[in-house]
Amino acid sequence: MDVKSLLASGYRRVFAKPHRPDPAPLIVVMIPLVGKARAQDWQRVCDILEGTLASLRAQSYQNFEVILCSQDRPGNFPDQDGYHFLPAPPHTGAANISDQRVKARLMAEYAARRFDRFSYVMHLDADDLLHPDLFRYVAEDNNGRGYLIEQGYMVDAPSGRIAPMGRAIGGEHDLWEHCGSCAFFAVDWGKQAFPVFYMRMLGKGHMNYAKRSERLGYPLAPVPFPAVLYMVNHGDNMQLRKGHDKLLYLTHLEITDPERIAAIRKDFALSEETTGSA
Repeated sequence: MDVKSLLASGYRRVFAKPHRPDPAPLIVVMIPLVGKARAQDWQRVCDILEGTLASLRAQSYQNFEVILCSQDRPGNFPDQDGYHFLPAPPHTGAANISDQRVKARLMAEYAARRFDRFSYVMHLDADDLLHPDLFRYVAEDNNGRGYLIEQGYMVDAPSGRIAPMGRAIGGEHDLWEHCGSCAFFAVDWGKQAFPVFYMRMLGKGHMNYAKRSERLGYPLAPVPFPAVLYMVNHGDNMQLRKGHDKLLYLTHLEITDPERIAAIRKDFALSEETTGSA
């Protein structure tokens, strides 16, 4: 057993107590955003972020707060209650190395200082879009452990082409295998022992969210509907810097039925401007 597994096992045995979730839980959204110096086009980054912020404003459950961490504050990030900007230190790593783990740690530390109540924490990439009823589902089901998003769609941002992600809806992989915007973690900032340590043990690697959460004593339950649009090929994300061509997946599984495409766009309240013209 490796060191992280030993630490997780110890945390589960000593500190993992069942949560008593609030009847109207707070949802804390943590968004790591690339800084201006590393962006290929900073204005494009801000424009893409606007779509993600719009999908938050469209949520049918509005008891949420947003923490955005970046080296630079986007001009379109709201300056109002419920929105928190957290400055990140300069990132000096290679272009294909993300500093999202640093930003995730800073946001967890900030949340521990800011909040003292039970919440569900979501790491949301600054280019993905959420189903309008996602937060309401989490808040109403309210299992006190957390949730894993298995179903959603990959969307080619310029054209609006769509492919299923989720074996239950015809995909070859579940959404969490590709997309970091895929989980909610139950955290009681006021009562839970060492909540920042808990968040750091979960890490920022979406491929390990499910097994790490279970190892830490809070297994995630699946969200039972397609809940996220995983946006690709918009010109300024980490996948391009790493050389990953997600369009191979999309081309292989593209949805071509006009009625199904229209239903997906309606479910996510998409305009033509949001994702091209599918």
